Amino acid sequence: MILPQETIKGSRIILQRAIKSIEQARKHDEEMKKSLPELSPWLSWATKTHRAEDSYEYLLGCEEEWKKGIGFNYLILNQNKKFMGMISALNVKEKDKCLEIGYWISSSYAGNGYMQEAVKLIEKEFFGLGFNRIVIHTDVLNKKSANVAQKLGYVLEGIQRQALWSQAEQRYKDINTFSKLRSEYEQSLQA
Repeated sequence: MILPQETIKGSRIILQRAIKSIEQARKHDEEMKKSLPELSPWLSWATKTHRAEDSYEYLLGCEEEWKKGIGFNYLILNQNKKFMGMISALNVKEKDKCLEIGYWISSSYAGNGYMQEAVKLIEKEFFGLGFNRIVIHTDVLNKKSANVAQKLGYVLEGIQRQALWSQAEQRYKDINTFSKLRSEYEQSLQA
């Protein structure tokens, strides 16, 4: 089983393996609640009723995924180790050398390029480990999330029509599928 680094340092941020702790669960819940208006339309778990205990359960799941090699969840921290959000390598298929990236960032840090840097760090790590394909899914209405993928050269493969149900919005969501191949990543390094 291929395992990525537990800490990945960028120029402005640090990606740190998510571990279970009550303290981290509280930080996770606090930042999410401060960002509810921006997160709740896109993330089903981002609700007023979400509790630190729910975040703790999530962090427990993150540890299990890491041990199984099917998901690698990272805290996004600034240089002062302040929690900013999360980024994850999800649905990792080692045999097929592909994975999906999921992410969210606190509204306090949005719009400053931190998520682009986080995605670049994940790309470098996993393409460096021999993975061939990375996918990012976004709600078609979530322009900010789609902009991250587009600015980093991900190709829009298509739209999955009415792929997800939103209980909060009582609607089906259309989902963008963006991807980047290792050959495209390597070519962008030479440009």
